[in-house]
Amino acid sequence: MKALVTGATGFIGQYLVRRLLAEAVTVRAFVLPSDPVPEGWEAVEIARGDITNAAAVEKAVQGVDTVFHLAAIVQDWGSQDWHEAVTVQGTQNVFVAAAAVDAHVILVSSVTVYGHHIAEHVCDERRAHGKPQGPYSRSKQAQEHLATAMIHSDDLRCTIVRPGNVYGVGSKLWVNEVINELRRGTPSLIGKDAKNAGLCHVNNLVEILWLAATKPDAVGQTYNATDGIDVTWAQYFNDLAAIVSAPTPKHIPRGLVKVIAPILEAIWRPPLFKTRPPLTREALNLVGSDNRFPIDNAVNELGYSPVISYAEAMAELKEHLTAH
Repeated sequence: MKALVTGATGFIGQYLVRRLLAEAVTVRAFVLPSDPVPEGWEAVEIARGDITNAAAVEKAVQGVDTVFHLAAIVQDWGSQDWHEAVTVQGTQNVFVAAAAVDAHVILVSSVTVYGHHIAEHVCDERRAHGKPQGPYSRSKQAQEHLATAMIHSDDLRCTIVRPGNVYGVGSKLWVNEVINELRRGTPSLIGKDAKNAGLCHVNNLVEILWLAATKPDAVGQTYNATDGIDVTWAQYFNDLAAIVSAPTPKHIPRGLVKVIAPILEAIWRPPLFKTRPPLTREALNLVGSDNRFPIDNAVNELGYSPVISYAEAMAELKEHLTAH
């Protein structure tokens, strides 16, 4: 296998590159011109460019047979135009370039494509896209629409993987930012009822990505990617708080967040505000919901089983956070 990884210097991308190198894959990393190259990448071929530049993407894809497409705006905030330009148009560039050389694309999407269904249903891969809750879920749905259209027209060999809430050492969203809020004493839990967190350790996600790339029958299929465990948001946040000696996580009523989040999104505009709002509908839809994303398809069709348990993952986080 000779693989191109877009978004290679991101959290998931770096874990994936290490796994591919361990599997003796020839790796080319598509890296922004200004991004530093991580240590230990001596064997990685670096292709610099921007995902929004079709010519740069076309050049990067030449000579590869597999493309792991991770590059996207991974934020629950920001203008729709920004998400559209990078996530959607960037994906179109990747698909067109990959189709031209008949490369198999592993599209890293998101469980947020299930939209409002997350709060109401168990969401297996047969569940249709729900109402998007913000620019992130909207752009992820658009990615999948592009993939489906090209798959059905036989122009593209593509497998869609929908990660749950990805955690592990180096996770900005579900580790570092959560810890910052816990240390501040900010109410972090939405509602008091126990809700599944839909966690996916980054190494377990990489395992599914590898299996999706190496199983011929995975072409044209879609897979949820989680740890398949019943860990709740309360347990996870309490465990993180204990590791860093933060206060016990506080709750905020779901009904209150449901009212406040749209108001904050409406007024939280530059130049007055340059950061994300304290609450968003995207965050409410995940942290305020019972995240049930069955992984039966990945288990039965790919032979997936998690490579790291929740206990092992938290021990790894404790060791890292204590040392740093």
